[in-house]
Amino acid sequence: MPKKSSEQIIYSFICENPGLNTYQISKKLRMSGGRVRHALKKLRESGLIKFKFERKNPRIRKLTYPTEFWKLFPRVLKSEIKKLLKL
Repeated sequence: MPKKSSEQIIYSFICENPGLNTYQISKKLRMSGGRVRHALKKLRESGLIKFKFERKNPRIRKLTYPTEFWKLFPRVLKSEIKKLLKL
């Protein structure tokens, strides 16, 4: 059985627990902060996650959310789906 990469583990965790910051993710998964930050950077570059910034006090929190699945489809496929739904 192949071992899961950090990106796969973190992406699955984010899908199940959206809205956490890097520190919370690293503590719950018992991974180093650097490992989590690197995986989040790779996931963001591939378009699988997005960040939202929250400011309730002077400190800004960077929260992590998975990208909606329909945004991952290519533009051509989206237009074909829209055409099918109109029928």
